[in-house]
Amino acid sequence: MQNQTEVIGVSVLHKFLDENLVKASFEAPSLLEKYWASDWGNTNAVGKVRKVFVHRPGDEVLALNKATYEPGAHARILRDKNGSIVSYCLSKDPLDLAKMQEQHDGMTAVLRKEGVEVIPMVDDGQFLTNNLFARDVGMVIPGGLILARFAFQFRYGETLRTLKTAAKIGMPVLASIQGNGFVEGGSFMVFDPKTAIVGRSVRVNDAGIEQLRAILSWQGMELLVVDLPSSMIHLDEVFNMVDRDKALVDPTNLPHWFLQYLEDHGVQLIYTDPLDPPMTTNLLCLEPGKVLFTSKGERTIETLQKAGVAVLAIPVDELNKMGGGIHCSSLVLQRDRLTD
Repeated sequence: MQNQTEVIGVSVLHKFLDENLVKASFEAPSLLEKYWASDWGNTNAVGKVRKVFVHRPGDEVLALNKATYEPGAHARILRDKNGSIVSYCLSKDPLDLAKMQEQHDGMTAVLRKEGVEVIPMVDDGQFLTNNLFARDVGMVIPGGLILARFAFQFRYGETLRTLKTAAKIGMPVLASIQGNGFVEGGSFMVFDPKTAIVGRSVRVNDAGIEQLRAILSWQGMELLVVDLPSSMIHLDEVFNMVDRDKALVDPTNLPHWFLQYLEDHGVQLIYTDPLDPPMTTNLLCLEPGKVLFTSKGERTIETLQKAGVAVLAIPVDELNKMGGGIHCSSLVLQRDRLTD
C-alpha cells in the first residue's frame, strides 16, 4: 500500500500535469494537423476539395454483363444460383468496361489537375460490384469519417474495405452506423459547421438517422432530415451545393419546407432543366463557384454559368448506367474550411 507521502506526491503530480490536459475538441485543426497529419473532414459542402476516395471500375463490372434485364425492375439483375440478388445495374445493354474506365480516368485526371489527392480504395480481393460509388461508404464530418451501414447485402463488404483504406492513409474513423440502422453517404451532406443534412429513403432508415444525430451531437451539430420520394434513394440525386450561397436543386422531388429553409439561409436556388438527364444534379463542387459536371446536362450547364458558376463538363454516361454519377463516384475526405 502507498504511504501518505506517496499519495500526496501522486496528487501533486496529477495537479502539476493539469496543464497538459487537452483543451480543444477532437476536430480542432491544430490537433488534427499535429497528430493526424492533416485537417481531416468537411465543415462545409463547397470548400476546395483536397482529398477524395475513388474506386476505378474493374473486372467486377463484367459480372454485371451476365445479369438479366427484368422488365418489372427496369434494371439488369444479377442473381446467384439460388436466385438471390447479387447486384444490379440500370442499363438494358451490356456495360462497356473500357469506356467506363476511360470516363473514370478522365474524372480523376481533372481532379488531380485541380490539385486534389485521389486515393483509390484498397483492393482486398472482395467481389464488390458497386464500389464504383465510393460516396456511399461513409459520411465525412469535421475531424474524420463515420462508416456507413448499407441497406442491401451486396454492398456490405464495402464498409470493411473503407476501414482498411482509412487505416492505410491514417484517417480518423470517428464512429460507425450499427444495430438496425442504415445510412449511406450519397444521402448525406455537411451544410455548415453546425448543420448536416440527410435524405431519408429506402437506403436511410430512422434507426440510422437517430444514430447519426447522436454522433453529430458530440460536435454540437444539428441534423436536418429531408424525406425523399420513393423513386429516389439518395439526396445527391436532387440537391447539391455549387457555391457558398448557391444550390442546384430538382424542385419537383424536394419538399417545399426544405427549399424555403435554403432560401431563408441565403441560398439562391438554381433549378435543373427537366429536359436534361436524371443524373444532372449529381455533381461535385470542387471549390466555391466551380463544379465538375456531366457533359450531358447541357441546358443546366448554361443555367449554372448564367448564375456565375464555372462548370468543368466531362462525359460520364457509361458510369451513369450503373445508377450514379460524379458525386456518387467520389467521397470527399477533406475540404478547406470557409472563412468569412
